[in-house]
Amino acid sequence: MSIVSKYRSVGPGVLRFCVLAGLTTCSLYAVAQQPVAPLNPRDMAMTIPGDFALASVGDLMMRRPASRLEDEAVQAALRLIREADLAVGNMEGELANLREFDGPLNGFVGSHEVAADLKAIGFDMVNRAQNHLFDAEAAGMFSTNALLDEAGIVHAGTGTNLDEAAAPVYLELPQGRVAMVGMHAPLWREFRRLAATPQVGNLGGRPGLNMLHYSETLVVSDEQLASLKQVRDQFLEFRSNYDNPRPLPRNEPSDRVRLPASSSGREDPTYRAARPGETPGTIDYAINANDLSRTLRSIRNAKRYADFVVATAHIHQGQSVLEQMHLSTKPPAFYVDLAHQAIDVGADAFVGHGVQLLRGIEIYNGKPIFYGLGEFFREAQWTLSEQLGQTDANQQSPRQNFARNFGGSTQSLESLVAVSHYADGELAEVRLYPTELGADGPDSRLGIPRLAQPDKAHEILERMQRLSRDFGTTIDIQGNVGVIRIK
Repeated sequence: MSIVSKYRSVGPGVLRFCVLAGLTTCSLYAVAQQPVAPLNPRDMAMTIPGDFALASVGDLMMRRPASRLEDEAVQAALRLIREADLAVGNMEGELANLREFDGPLNGFVGSHEVAADLKAIGFDMVNRAQNHLFDAEAAGMFSTNALLDEAGIVHAGTGTNLDEAAAPVYLELPQGRVAMVGMHAPLWREFRRLAATPQVGNLGGRPGLNMLHYSETLVVSDEQLASLKQVRDQFLEFRSNYDNPRPLPRNEPSDRVRLPASSSGREDPTYRAARPGETPGTIDYAINANDLSRTLRSIRNAKRYADFVVATAHIHQGQSVLEQMHLSTKPPAFYVDLAHQAIDVGADAFVGHGVQLLRGIEIYNGKPIFYGLGEFFREAQWTLSEQLGQTDANQQSPRQNFARNFGGSTQSLESLVAVSHYADGELAEVRLYPTELGADGPDSRLGIPRLAQPDKAHEILERMQRLSRDFGTTIDIQGNVGVIRIK
């Protein structure tokens, strides 16, 4: 599996050069990517002296403020955020003053008061590149970003155009300068409308997020591939029934087949034969080379000017077609490669989120990679129609099931606060604090984090032990806390 193809499309500047130079053989897809020289070792180092603590969480799906709630289990979870030197998460959904907002309302939209509450809890930086970005269309994105700015929370991954969305953002701390780069891989083709586009001079430039586009190929056995080719070839026997039939396959590799699935051809799946060690049903993703190089460039540039860099990604993709959507506990190969490359060019930590469950933790070259920290806040039961008094509260709705019993279990209501402790620029240990979101409580408290009780905490940590073992990570359980010690 490769994270990118060998060649990338050329940019408009290269095309203009070809035209001006009178070149007729300039290929649109034959410009090999040149490796970027690594930064000097002194600039790659994490340069915050003394003790430094990074608190990382997954999704912040908040509808109303929660920081003032006098519940010791809640306050104990929030103190982990407040006491860290730097606290980061993913701002899932949008925020608006519902009495004044004149944009369209749909999906996950929370009160404008949430932004200030996130600051009161202790969050410093958030990712904004996520699939609910346009729940209230571009107006909702701008409203949320403005509210976060007003609250003093730095946000990454979105902007008025692609350059702004992909650029690193910076925050000045007493200990030094920190930076963040945010990114998102879309769930479905229609979500690609969330992607920001570049502005060239005064032309173009659509608001949106820093998108990692990709293609995917389904891995099948040799026998399954032969059967699929037979089905496709039998379809083609009826070509003469149509005035404008699809062309016959040309130069098709022997190990793959593209099966017609739509009249447009845009959604036709590609299948290939499994290679040694691969399991049929695995999905082979390939990230668009331009998107990857742009994002890695931002991380590398950020590292040159910052003492500490966080790369953060909102990624739902699973390893196999056999996994339920949003409930994949194992990251696909492209995600692992992405995290490794982000650290190779300068990220000091990689914080992943997207799926509603926990995924394993890897320590790569002395840097933490969190492939999925679950949902720190998950107030998914709220609907705008109920908030605005347009419909009766409905505890039998699909939204309620999604909020409380997603996938037939309460694991989507279990999460972690990961606190990474550094000493003079080196990661010393990562401490994992299990939280839960009120699975047994009333709807009014559902989705608000609290430290998990001992039995639940051990259950969560034992699951993390198993999931992290695949990455060679050992988690010791001390009381209700998981500890990763860096050798």
